[in-house]
Amino acid sequence: MSEKYAVVTGGSKGIGRAIVLSLLDRGYRVAFCYRNNTPQTADFITQVTHDFHDTLPVRVDLAKAGDVSTFINTVSEAFGRIDLLVNNVGITRDGLLATMETKDIELLINNNLLSYILCSREVLKMMIPQRSGHIINISSISAQRPNKGQSIYAATKGGIESLTRALAVEVAPKNIRVNAIAPGIIQTEMSANLLKTHQELINSKVLLKRVGVVSEITSAVHFLMENHYMTGEVINVNGGITLS
Repeated sequence: MSEKYAVVTGGSKGIGRAIVLSLLDRGYRVAFCYRNNTPQTADFITQVTHDFHDTLPVRVDLAKAGDVSTFINTVSEAFGRIDLLVNNVGITRDGLLATMETKDIELLINNNLLSYILCSREVLKMMIPQRSGHIINISSISAQRPNKGQSIYAATKGGIESLTRALAVEVAPKNIRVNAIAPGIIQTEMSANLLKTHQELINSKVLLKRVGVVSEITSAVHFLMENHYMTGEVINVNGGITLS
């Protein structure tokens, strides 16, 4: 098949936006979802749908099973098939577990882990009959090396990596691959406040003495897309911070 179809969750900003644009540049038809209709999101949607007319942006709450089902059904009707799912959506709510409110715990688990499970389940309903497909999950260095106040965030990212390995075993007989990428500290909107106050300290802890950029994550996505002999793997892209 000459035309490929991809879904990217959390595709309106940061790493997700870079993945969307990189897939479009590679000739994919891309559907992506977003949760909040901010001016920045509206500007991006206007730009990307003007430059790539077949792009499909959908506003959805991925923490709700019904919304996920509706989202994937919308993509299915528009595209007819899905070749690649990039589970990228993620939020942060750092705080000490002893004083963390239940609503924040649920928010993290529902957005950062449950959404990956729900989206994968719905997409597999298309990939299994077509006997092909690839799921790439975006994890985090926090799964291996969390900071104080990241107990729940780290747990969701560790869950993503376990999900990646277990699901790879489950769907390999259907010719479907499942892999993950664990970024370190990447320069995005999400990390802007952290870098504003702690960049010098962060750089000192990274072997390569700098934070990453989104193109270094998209290149890892492309590598996984092109290497068809990899499944169940987690690729770390963190500048060597885990060795410091």
